Amino acid sequence: MANAKTDTVLESGVQLFNEVTETMKTQTRQFWLAGLGVYAKAGKDSMDYFKTLVAEGEVLEKQGKELFSEQAENANEKLAELKSRFEDLTGGRFQQVSKTLEERRADFLSRFGIPKGNEIEALNAKLDEVSKSLKKA
Repeated sequence: MANAKTDTVLESGVQLFNEVTETMKTQTRQFWLAGLGVYAKAGKDSMDYFKTLVAEGEVLEKQGKELFSEQAENANEKLAELKSRFEDLTGGRFQQVSKTLEERRADFLSRFGIPKGNEIEALNAKLDEVSKSLKKA
C-alpha cells in the first residue's frame, strides 16, 4: 500500500512537472514570437517614419530655395537700381571703380581659398544634377 501511494505521488509529481514544462515552453515561444513581432513592427514603422522625414525635408528644401531666390532677386534689383543711380551721379566712372573693386575682391577671396561666384554657380549646378540622379535611384 505504501508503494501504491508513493507511485501515485510520483506520477502526480511527474505529471505536474510535465505540465509546468509544457506551460514554460509555450510561454517562452510566445515571448520569442512577441519579440520578433516587435522587431518587425519597429523596422516597418521606422522606415515609414524615415520616408516621411525625407518627404518633409524635400518640401522644406524647396521652400528654402524659393525664399532664397526671391530674396536674392530683390537684393539684386535694389543693387541694380543703386548702381544705376550712382552711375548717373558719377558720369560713368562707377564702372571703372566697380571693375577695379571686383578684381581686388576676387583676388582677396582667392587668397583665402574662397571660390568665385561663377565657381559657386557651377558647383550648385553639379549638386542639382546629383540630387536629381539620387531621386531617380
